[in-house]
Amino acid sequence: MVRSHPDPAAEAVGSRLRPYTLTGGRTRPDYPLQLDTFLAARPAPADVELGPESEWIRLLCATPRAVAELASSLGQPVQVVKILASDLLHLQALVVAEQNDDGPTRELLETVLVRLRAL
Repeated sequence: MVRSHPDPAAEAVGSRLRPYTLTGGRTRPDYPLQLDTFLAARPAPADVELGPESEWIRLLCATPRAVAELASSLGQPVQVVKILASDLLHLQALVVAEQNDDGPTRELLETVLVRLRAL
């Protein structure tokens, strides 16, 4: 089996504290984030000091990233990342990125259906 080499910075961030400690005991985010919600970074307010996990999320979101991708990169449960991202949204250090994708076209769906039937 081939193992990929994880990003050491993400591994260090993800292993420092237990999830309960990272979220301050909270179990629900303030914002309704889904696995496929894309987040983008904004400049952090100068008067706020972010923890290493939150700063890592901001760095990853330099290009818009999905919540599920952030959780994978941090090595943390999705719910923990949702809570941390929700905190960053509250601080306006992150924004929900607009998606211009209107979904698959009818032509694509028909092609997929034809090929599935061929199986």
